[in-house]
This record gives sequence, C-alpha cells and structure tokens, in this order.
Amino acid sequence: MCISLPAKVVQIDGMIAFVDYGNGVIEPVINNADDVKEGDYVVVSYGMIVSKITEKEFKEMIEYEIEMRRLLSSSP
Repeated sequence: MCISLPAKVVQIDGMIAFVDYGNGVIEPVINNADDVKEGDYVVVSYGMIVSKITEKEFKEMIEYEIEMRRLLSSSP
C-alpha cells in the first residue's frame, strides 16, 4: 500500500522540489516530472512527485484527508 499526498510546489532546485503539504511546512522531494514549476500542485508518493494535479483536485484531496482523520479519531 502506498500513501500519496497532495502538495504545492514552492521552489525547484534542479531535481529537488520543495513542497508544502498544506500545513505550511516546506519539505524537499525528488522532482520526477519535466514540466513541474513553482506554484504547481502535485501528488507526492515515497518522497517523489508522481503527477501534477489541478488546484481543485488539491483542495478535494485535502478535504478528503481531513474527513478521514476526523472519522478515524472518532472511532472506538
């Protein structure tokens, strides 16, 4: 099972992209995509960018994650 997380690219330095997962903490990941630029929204898996997504998809994925955390924290 792999966990993929949405993120926003805030900086690119060669093969390293610095991303924000929506929590304001900037983390480095490997930039596998040729067409990724600062300001793009991406999906990160195992520390690597695997695809670009739209801002709408980013927001939907964040909302889904928040809902899952809420449901898991309220289960017995």
